[in-house]
Amino acid sequence: AEDGIRDYKVTGVQTCALPIYAFTNLDSGPLFQKKSFKLSNENVGFRRHGANEYQANFSESEREVLINLSEQIIELLAERVDHDHQDPLAAMVGITVHDAPPEDEVLLRLLPNAYADEQAASEFRRYTESTLRDKKRAHAMAMRSNLINAGDNAIDIDHEGAMAWLGGMNDIRLALGVRLKIEDNSQAQQERLELLKPDDPLRAVYAVYTWLGWLQESLIQALMD
Repeated sequence: AEDGIRDYKVTGVQTCALPIYAFTNLDSGPLFQKKSFKLSNENVGFRRHGANEYQANFSESEREVLINLSEQIIELLAERVDHDHQDPLAAMVGITVHDAPPEDEVLLRLLPNAYADEQAASEFRRYTESTLRDKKRAHAMAMRSNLINAGDNAIDIDHEGAMAWLGGMNDIRLALGVRLKIEDNSQAQQERLELLKPDDPLRAVYAVYTWLGWLQESLIQALMD
């Protein structure tokens, strides 16, 4: 989980301002719409609940952040609109006319080229991008649905739901990692982020990024128990 557990427990970030639109360009207006984000000291992450179910409790602010970021992923991964003519049969099986990588850097991280060779990557993208978008959106939609349906209560998910949460949290972290300019898991990268000033908007993004890493790790551990 890219040092998520160590970061969350050692840095001790408990309260920070989280940009509402964490995936938007950091120079844009919506970034400055902020709200308080409190990490609950009582949150133990995911734990096994019964033979094949997993449970987690979230504070109101944690729940709102997860719902908000899930919704951003859902919106971000909306299918590209085809302006060119497309064979209806091809569209039915997930083949699109899109063969170029996304221009948005976050989308490119979520939907990377599969091959270094440009022609091979383009051909592969035509056959797989639509399906991959649908899968990632489904993960984010499952997270959002679980959180909303649970309300103030703990969320309960089965093994399939746990896989969706792992995928969804990973996609959110990938997106946040782009905004944080995380290229690797080096000590230098970590130190740069841990030394962000308290009033730096990226500090809030980093707090959520590390918390999600810790949350991922707790779910993986619950699955292994």
